Amino acid sequence: MELTVIESTKNELKVQFSEKDEGFMNLIKTALWEQSETEMAGFKMDHPTVSLPVFTLKVKDGKDAKKVWNASLDSISEQLDSLGKEVKKLK
Repeated sequence: MELTVIESTKNELKVQFSEKDEGFMNLIKTALWEQSETEMAGFKMDHPTVSLPVFTLKVKDGKDAKKVWNASLDSISEQLDSLGKEVKKLK
């Protein structure tokens, strides 16, 4: 999966994803909303068959959108690692 930064300012980040995985987008959205600095987080696709999803993150004044984005992705990664360890115990 490739990401393209469409817009990047201190308080806002817009990222286009190369794949149309709404489940994955919702996972990221949930992780972003868990961050207290998040003011708005969501994604849209203009048309499901011809456009790619664009994710928009806006953070509160004085906060850094890229730092909030990265913290959220780190959180997802840690949760997936933990889940993987628990799944291995089931074998």
